[in-house]
Amino acid sequence: SDVANAVLDGADCVMLSGETAKGKYPQEAVEMMSSVCLEAESAVYSKLAMADLTAAVKPPLSPSESIAKAAVEAANNREAVLIFTLTYSGTSARLLAKYRPRCPIIVLTKNASAGAACNLHRGVMPYLCPLDDADLEGEDNADWIESWLQWAIAKKKAENMISEGDSVIFAHGWKSGSQSLSTYRVITVE
Repeated sequence: SDVANAVLDGADCVMLSGETAKGKYPQEAVEMMSSVCLEAESAVYSKLAMADLTAAVKPPLSPSESIAKAAVEAANNREAVLIFTLTYSGTSARLLAKYRPRCPIIVLTKNASAGAACNLHRGVMPYLCPLDDADLEGEDNADWIESWLQWAIAKKKAENMISEGDSVIFAHGWKSGSQSLSTYRVITVE
């Protein structure tokens, strides 16, 4: 089907046509489309997809894209359960999703519109972080970033998405407004 081919060709999202969305069975149409997407996605071999993407992207890469690519490779090599990233604009999420990691990407943001836009990227789950700047007053960027990460890890543990001993990746920048990604860490959940 067109939906399956779109997924196999690397589409991040698909949408219903106007006729289908307004037809007699829109819920069933969405359920069928979801089923087709899941089946087609299970047929994609992620290592091969990563190799194809790597071959298609010609160096030099931007610093942020280099970090995104390396973070996804680390996630695949460590069999990470999740990738966490911080973003204000959504660029970090887009760059990470581009390389098709095998695990979900958890996007932490304070920007609701960027979070909503992140829903259009494959495997991305945005979360509005409730930590207010006032809560973090006096902390330097490293402490602030660590506070967000610990909040997200606790949330994912409570949702049973991760557990003690799991590997996760945390990709982020160090300063607000600077390049979107400048480092990543491999973390074992405690």
